[in-house]
Amino acid sequence: MKRLISLTAALVLLLAFASCTSYTPQVSLPSYITKIAVPVFVNKTSTYNIEQYLTQKVIDQFIADGTLTITDELNADAVLKVSIDQYIKMDIVHDVNNIPQQYLLKIAISIYFFDVKNQRQIWSEENLWEQTTYYVVNNMGMPAETEEIARQRVLDTLSGRIFRRVVNGW
Repeated sequence: MKRLISLTAALVLLLAFASCTSYTPQVSLPSYITKIAVPVFVNKTSTYNIEQYLTQKVIDQFIADGTLTITDELNADAVLKVSIDQYIKMDIVHDVNNIPQQYLLKIAISIYFFDVKNQRQIWSEENLWEQTTYYVVNNMGMPAETEEIARQRVLDTLSGRIFRRVVNGW
């Protein structure tokens, strides 16, 4: 009986220590890719200038990280191309007079990562989206925001996702 309790305790400790380990994904970026071109993203929506903002945010992340050097397409080892495919703004909460109080903002993109040296697409990811909600009036203790503030929040999150997808593979 003591042996069974000892084995059970050892198993519990082993499982507890095993659960403390963490998984680190393998970087999918080939080792010869050190320079990347990030041309201005394509905006397929009617929302003006969001491609400029998102492109610059992604470039800023690469510069801050320093893993890849930003260059032009002629000198690059890889090219990152992104299209902004959808910009959806929907009113989701109304007051008693049917005036919108809260909106949902969703932006969908497609990402294409090309290996210039081998002239092939390394990977692509379509229909990657991020969304947020925002109140246009101070309601239920939530501060009022403009669409522009909400849009920047979504684009900032998307820029981080694009960067992590390129550098870390996820």
